[in-house]
Amino acid sequence: MQRDTQALAERNYDLLVVGGGIAGACTAWDAALRGLRVALVEARDFCGATSAHSLKVLHGGIRYLQHADLARVRESCRERANLLRIAPHLTRPLPIVVPTQGRGMGGKLVFRAAFALLEALTADRNRRLPRAQRIPAGRILSRAETLDTLPALEPAGLTGGALFSDGQVLDPPRLVLAIVRAAVEAGAVAANHCELTDFLIEAGAVRGARVRDRLSGRPLEIRAAAVVNATGPYAEQLLVRTGIEARRRTPLSRDMALVLRRNLVGARGLAVQTRYEDPDAVFSRGKRHLFLLPWRRHTLAGVSSRVFEGDPYELCVEREEVLDFLAELDEACPGLALEPADVGAVYAGLLPFGENAEGETHLSFGKRSLVVDHAERGGPRGLVSAMSVRLTMGRAVAESAVDRVALLLGRRDLPACATGHAPVSGARFGDLPALLHAALAVRPPAIPERSMRQLVASHGSEYPQVLALASERPELCAPLDPGCDAIGAQLVYAVRCEMAQSLCDVVLRRTDLGSCGPPAPATLARCAEILARELGWDAPRVRKETEAVATAHAWNPT
Repeated sequence: MQRDTQALAERNYDLLVVGGGIAGACTAWDAALRGLRVALVEARDFCGATSAHSLKVLHGGIRYLQHADLARVRESCRERANLLRIAPHLTRPLPIVVPTQGRGMGGKLVFRAAFALLEALTADRNRRLPRAQRIPAGRILSRAETLDTLPALEPAGLTGGALFSDGQVLDPPRLVLAIVRAAVEAGAVAANHCELTDFLIEAGAVRGARVRDRLSGRPLEIRAAAVVNATGPYAEQLLVRTGIEARRRTPLSRDMALVLRRNLVGARGLAVQTRYEDPDAVFSRGKRHLFLLPWRRHTLAGVSSRVFEGDPYELCVEREEVLDFLAELDEACPGLALEPADVGAVYAGLLPFGENAEGETHLSFGKRSLVVDHAERGGPRGLVSAMSVRLTMGRAVAESAVDRVALLLGRRDLPACATGHAPVSGARFGDLPALLHAALAVRPPAIPERSMRQLVASHGSEYPQVLALASERPELCAPLDPGCDAIGAQLVYAVRCEMAQSLCDVVLRRTDLGSCGPPAPATLARCAEILARELGWDAPRVRKETEAVATAHAWNPT
């Protein structure tokens, strides 16, 4: 996969997709599979914002039982299954325990009823899923089993636990990248670090966009019969900046998650009640839940939500917000005894929110993804905006957007969407354990077994291409960091085959080197050395790239 900005300017496209998160990547892939000529541009790097900064959960809809929103339960379950199916090396089932107390809404009887209803509503949830990806039915745990697996729980009043399973994305940036690669393999032309500056509008219709290559500074014009603005929470601000809309219409939520340096929950996630209520619950258990989830030998804690009224392009998290969330976690589960030094990384993204009165404490969250044909609002023809309400729904909102584009283009001959069952790039294998067994059988002695397992988990059936690079240069076989399994060959592969253009691109999104906190200085220096050789950087450029990684990890526990 090569970055070809010249092709963007020289060809005419049926569809230009703006935005390289989960929704934009899926839109480009869907449209290309249906036979449209597609261009995809991303202002920074693929999966560089909201999709990367989520809680990494594929929500199956159990929480919507409280809202009596059965349609949303079914929809969420379907999309969880789709992502588990099309990217089995990058997703997995995730067991989560909800502690039970008393005999009322927090007791075991309520959960038994909820699990029975969920089982009836989602009886087909494992259809066409590999065995390892199947979601088991919920069950009730005894008090002893709950405390044995989750010793941090407060035992007073605990009667046991309710165990259900959702899905987990092991590496959101690599999932999105695998979808972008699948789009390119289907014929799309994609480029990161290309920022839209204006829409091309002729006779009241959008006919493409003006784009600036942020690496060269070169302006480009991309001609397309239709444009999908899939920039997520930035979508409406982009329309304001370009004069399409006078103001933003959709409230936004700032959702924050923390990477805690300790594994506090073992192999199971833990849901604990927080201080805030859910105003939309028809069948309320009282307070909302926070989640503590196992992730990369650490714990991912989230989410902390608040109304965000500023410019989405200027999103930041203040130290006081992190400290307040730590206090909320400690209040919800006192046995954790969290301190600022426990925080390795801070993730924050924006999502569509519900309508909330000014100063409201108990917030109503967004419920439905948005697909808007701007001609229906008096705007230009041929422009569609798509905003996913969460990562799980990114594929579905893309399908709706492409369906709308097909109507706008008068292309009733297009085939139906195939992204619910087509494998992403790297997922063309029958059985993940068999793929891993084959990979370990050809593992070079210089590559540790743990690194080989990580290579398969990250690249799936594409791992031989990375091994080929490692065989050329033995020094690329060693892990780059004692606490991380990525090897040097992955950095070279990221530059040559995955459009990585910066040190941040490889540290934060092509590998897991920076996912749980800033890499050690020696690790960063080694990475910069490899990229400098590949991209021809001089010493000032290396310093600039290194400083950019430090800025991306701005959290300071002291």
